[in-house]
Amino acid sequence: MKPPVISGILVFLLAVFTCCGGNAVNRGIFAPSRLDHIKGQDGVSSIPFDENTTLWTFADTIIPINEKDKSAPDGYTMISNSLAWTEKITPSNVSSVKFSYYTENGRVSQFIKNSRRENPLHHRLWALDGLRIGNRVYVYYAHIFVPDHTKFLEFTVKYIGLAVWDVPHNWSPGAGFDFRRTGILFPEGSPFFGAAAMIRDGYVYLAGHSKRGDAHPLSFARVKSEKIGDFKAYEFLDAAGCWNSDLQQCGYFFGDVAGECSLAYSEYYGAFDLFYARMFTGETVHVSFGSFSSIPGAQGRVIYRPAPHEKGKMWPYSGKEIFSSGKTTYLIYIDPEIYQPILVEYNR
Repeated sequence: MKPPVISGILVFLLAVFTCCGGNAVNRGIFAPSRLDHIKGQDGVSSIPFDENTTLWTFADTIIPINEKDKSAPDGYTMISNSLAWTEKITPSNVSSVKFSYYTENGRVSQFIKNSRRENPLHHRLWALDGLRIGNRVYVYYAHIFVPDHTKFLEFTVKYIGLAVWDVPHNWSPGAGFDFRRTGILFPEGSPFFGAAAMIRDGYVYLAGHSKRGDAHPLSFARVKSEKIGDFKAYEFLDAAGCWNSDLQQCGYFFGDVAGECSLAYSEYYGAFDLFYARMFTGETVHVSFGSFSSIPGAQGRVIYRPAPHEKGKMWPYSGKEIFSSGKTTYLIYIDPEIYQPILVEYNR
């Protein structure tokens, strides 16, 4: 997967994108300071860390090749996950926040590591969403198998796993990270649980997308926070809106989801917020619901619509919330034409 070169013209054209109802505004490439370290990336997820710091996980990340590696085209290669931190994200810094990345030998590197037996050309560990519970940070990831490494869009999902980092006492930004993989959490064939993760009232709630025939629906799971690493402790929302311990009974909702989504609780509105990008149009959809039992009847509405792409071009995907403040929600989606997250400010 090789994105086109980012040009001033393309960046300018971002401002031409349109929105629905006048309440969502395109703010351009999210955090341009990222481009000091990387060329392109997707799978953007924010993890509140403490009162001063936000952690960020990314999936595929395009970085300059090692000087000794002459095999990659155009001087760049793609790693399957990366990690960064910023000051706590707020409305005042959202457009200018400075990113620092986990690096090895001065180079942006994977924080979820392949084993010696896993050739990274074929085994890719896509970082999904995560959260902090006490002194541990958990990040869900998808173990992807790519039979032909020249065709990144042709792959299978082996399983969904969980990576864990025990935060050292008195840790500070720049002190490093040491995530360890805990093995298979959700088996092959499961939805991408962990594409969105949140914690509320002692439960971790997850959303995950999948492909079922021509549909691309979401499913939901939950687990008590102290049991996050125990597959047997998870429950799954069934088609009737009830929690069921049988994975085979999980329901499938909103069948037009492109890539990852977001799941959060708005204290301001007293309701859960789900955001996702719609297949074939790239539109960002907002679903508000009071409880998970009401999801089977919940309706989404389009709150942002990008400009139409040329026929045959990929549409934007992975529309999601990165944080909210009062009536305002800050969203991103991935523009595949430039392989960058685009910031959208949504005022209800």
